[in-house]
Amino acid sequence: MLLIKKIINGVISIFFVSLCSAQHPDLKSIDSLKKILPLSQGTKKIDCLNSLAEEYWWPASDNMDSVYLLANLALNEGKKINYSSGKATSIMLLGVVEIYKRNFIGGEKYLRQALDIYENINSVFGLGWANVWLGQALYFQSSFEESLKCYFKAMPFLDKMGDWEAKGKAWTWMAFIYATLGNYDSSFYYCSNSLLLRQKMSDHVCVTASLTNMGQLYRIAGSYEDALGYYRQSFNYANAHGVDLYTANWAYLEPVGLIYRIMNSPDSSYYYLQKAIHLDSTNQMTRVSYAETLLAKKKPDSALSIFLEPVSQFRKGNDKWDLMRVANDIAKAYEKKNSIKKALDYANESFSIARQSRAKHFMLDDYLILSRLYSNAKMNDSAYYFLSQYAALKDSVVKSQFLFKLSNYKKQADFKTQRDQLDFLGKENKDKEKELKQKTLLQFILIACLVIAALSGFIVYKNLALKRKNEKLANMHKQAELQQHVSDLEMQALRAQMNPHFIFNCLSSINRFIFKNETEAASNYLTKFSRLIRMALNNSKKPFISIEDEIEMLTLYLDLEKLRFKDSFDYKITFINAFDTGNVCVPPLLLQPFAENAIWHGLMHKEGKGHLEIQLGIDAKILCCTITDNGIGRAKSAELKSKSAQKQKSMGLSITTERLALLNKNNNQQTFFNIEDIFDGNGQPAGTRVILKINYKDLSEINT
Repeated sequence: MLLIKKIINGVISIFFVSLCSAQHPDLKSIDSLKKILPLSQGTKKIDCLNSLAEEYWWPASDNMDSVYLLANLALNEGKKINYSSGKATSIMLLGVVEIYKRNFIGGEKYLRQALDIYENINSVFGLGWANVWLGQALYFQSSFEESLKCYFKAMPFLDKMGDWEAKGKAWTWMAFIYATLGNYDSSFYYCSNSLLLRQKMSDHVCVTASLTNMGQLYRIAGSYEDALGYYRQSFNYANAHGVDLYTANWAYLEPVGLIYRIMNSPDSSYYYLQKAIHLDSTNQMTRVSYAETLLAKKKPDSALSIFLEPVSQFRKGNDKWDLMRVANDIAKAYEKKNSIKKALDYANESFSIARQSRAKHFMLDDYLILSRLYSNAKMNDSAYYFLSQYAALKDSVVKSQFLFKLSNYKKQADFKTQRDQLDFLGKENKDKEKELKQKTLLQFILIACLVIAALSGFIVYKNLALKRKNEKLANMHKQAELQQHVSDLEMQALRAQMNPHFIFNCLSSINRFIFKNETEAASNYLTKFSRLIRMALNNSKKPFISIEDEIEMLTLYLDLEKLRFKDSFDYKITFINAFDTGNVCVPPLLLQPFAENAIWHGLMHKEGKGHLEIQLGIDAKILCCTITDNGIGRAKSAELKSKSAQKQKSMGLSITTERLALLNKNNNQQTFFNIEDIFDGNGQPAGTRVILKINYKDLSEINT
């Protein structure tokens, strides 16, 4: 099962910044997964898509479309094969996308769907991570009790996996909730444990965030100097470990600006928040903090325009946590503008959320502003009620803060001891690592020297061996050239034998027409013959010609033979499959002897109409040719003892056979022909079939 790692959560809380993965996208992992993906099928493909989606989580805002696309593809593939685990992970990823888009209703819906599947298949990974993310979605909807239940449900599964990443994240959000509810001791417990865990992991970004979280806890508890101390630790740690400036915005600049405003130093607050806005002007909650300082500097109009920007988005996504804060800010801005009715609407909206979720610090702020607003509206009973509620809750909060400060000194001392021990172990490990690196470097240098020496000897040996091999290859090349020259001469001699034999047969036919005083037939024959002779003489000089030219010569020859035998037979040339006849090249006059053999041996002595069929086709790199006649067959032909046929056979086929044999020898070709007898249903001879196969050459091979 795949784990969701390398995830960052931006600034999403007034009190805390969330933990995030310290790792940027692992580009090697992404490249590796992209190479594997096209080769993957079934469940492996789905897991690969989900893994790619996980790798694109940093920074989340830049890669949201990629994550959504990959998770959707994985989900569709999972549905096709009903792969439960893959579907659940894809649905969970889509839920996390919705959380980053601040659509917490949609995120909750996806995550509950994923949990249902994970529960059915009893997935430890899914029940751990899906509960963590669901807890976050519920937190922003101010369902704090429900959120805590999710985190407690996740813990046994996270412990079983040993997943520190998820555990640190869960502890952070639990600390957020306990601080919001005014339970500072529990908040300190989870916040400090998260920080120690991140130190063990050397997760520098999240250690920076955890130090800021500790500062936020002390700010809420009223210990402002301690809070500033933790903010400075966070900033120094970020600089020491190369944490980027974007992280510095939410880990230091905004929190410091916020606490200076609470400490009634609006100018200092304005300085830090201006720097934060410069680093990340798109962060909505950083802009809200900046507007709160503008309001403190008595600029309600400028502040109000910023406060109103995200309200509709918060309501649409059910982001009650941020809406509770911004609604309170809007009420204060309208109060400054003396718009009491509008101020009351927003103050009551903020109070409704705070009371339902038991967010004590927001309730305090809402009680106070409602008391003022009702007093301004001359509704004294309501004003008195909210003022008395404010006083009672403030006493409770101040008491909790005092008890926390009272018990905190020992906790802080113990916590500092633990952190110092971790720092010491870290430095000790670094020293050991440095010493190990030095030893490794010396070993590497020694091994490198040995390798260089061995490599030098090997290169000298290979050079000598290569020189001998080149000399041997040169000699073999010369011998091959001589052998090829001899073979070419032999092939030319065979073609030279072929041409007189072919011309002699044609001249004999012309002579027969003249002898019989068939002048018109002789003239037609002579015209076709001249074309054929011209092509035969031109092509005989070439070792290979296109099958298009070969078919043209064969057609002329067959027309001559038809004319000669007074249309006693017909012929047909067909193609088994389509191919470019101009690109397929074979030796010249290769098919004509077989057609001639079929006519003279089979069709000449047949009673009735003769048929000759020539079929051509391409199979891989092989030209297949089938020559079929319905003549008297080889057995009957042998009985007739035709002397002319014997001559045709001895000259035409014997020369062609030698040519094919020589072609095989010279070019490592696998060319052959086979002659089969055809019988009818009664077992009587019904013709002959010649099957010829040759490895042809492409036109590009001939021209190179």
